[in-house]
Amino acid sequence: MSYCNIETLHFIRKGFAVHVSFELEKGKTAVILGPSGSGKTTLLRCIAGLEQPASGRIILNGKDITDLPPEKRNIGFVFQDLALFDHLTGRQNIAFGLKLRSIPAGEIEKTIDRLARKLQIAHLLDRKPHTMSGGEKQRLAFARSLAIQPELLLLDEPLSSLDAPLRKELRGFIREKLSAEGLTAIHVTHDVQEAFELADVIFLMDKGIIRHAGTPAALRESPPDAWTARFLGLGNLIPAVPAGLSDATADFLTALGTVRALRPRQRPQPQTGEPGEHYVLFIPDSAFIIGECGGSEAARHGLRLRGTVSKNIFEGTSMRAEVIMETNSPEKMTKLELPAGGGIFVPGAEIEFGINPDRCRVLPEQSTDHE
Repeated sequence: MSYCNIETLHFIRKGFAVHVSFELEKGKTAVILGPSGSGKTTLLRCIAGLEQPASGRIILNGKDITDLPPEKRNIGFVFQDLALFDHLTGRQNIAFGLKLRSIPAGEIEKTIDRLARKLQIAHLLDRKPHTMSGGEKQRLAFARSLAIQPELLLLDEPLSSLDAPLRKELRGFIREKLSAEGLTAIHVTHDVQEAFELADVIFLMDKGIIRHAGTPAALRESPPDAWTARFLGLGNLIPAVPAGLSDATADFLTALGTVRALRPRQRPQPQTGEPGEHYVLFIPDSAFIIGECGGSEAARHGLRLRGTVSKNIFEGTSMRAEVIMETNSPEKMTKLELPAGGGIFVPGAEIEFGINPDRCRVLPEQSTDHE
């Protein structure tokens, strides 16, 4: 059941426009993911009442809150800079919103004690923010937002200024607490890993619109277009030109050879445009067959390839190998990044591998079915 509805919300300022619509179920966490300057924070501020949209409606739990002032919306907001009051103690920061609502002092203390136990911040209650670490401030800001028992929690990149290990720890903390409290939340970030870890549903935003929406699994396994695959860093993309068509599939000419794949949602026009003008072959990591002779699957499909390792690319705990191949393409050389697993490919070594086309998809450069 829809709990938070954003109905054709339109906001414009100094030539930049945000125009979005989406729905969010109760108890779910949505992540608005997109590059810097795409309108994510502006959207969040409109929902919070800090910016006024030119048109559209914001419906929360069946109530139209579009014209309500921020303090009447019962929305919690964790800002990017956390916006803690430096002159107040942790206890006073948590109590601030409750006092504005004229909650009795005894109830305020019970709320502070409950949150201090749940969030393990009792040691912060009598300290001021300038004496706290980044992680401690984040937990305190989270407690302050939860104190008012918000109907919706908004988080505007609250982890962006923290170091990588602390970000990872606090992502788990936020996910656990959102689930434990049964909160409905909208989290804004440009960090893909953060989005995949926190979201029940991801809204991909760019240039003021939501281009696509889906679960992390759906977007990872079946990106709708090349822009999405590139932004999410999902795999290799090779220029593709449509050749022969059938009802469900199409042949595409690529630097790796001719590949038959499921036809993309946008109908390709055979032999029109330059290579890469409209379509790309998306090769997920699961499509690579690395082993003796590239594997029997590759041989059966005719995509047995040979290339030279140029370098290893370390990505945290995983590793990839960049392989350069000679092709008949206009560029003559094509680069692919292969998953390296637990081993290291020796730079300069020649390797043989395969690609299973059944696991590949042809994607339009940019599809037009945005929200």
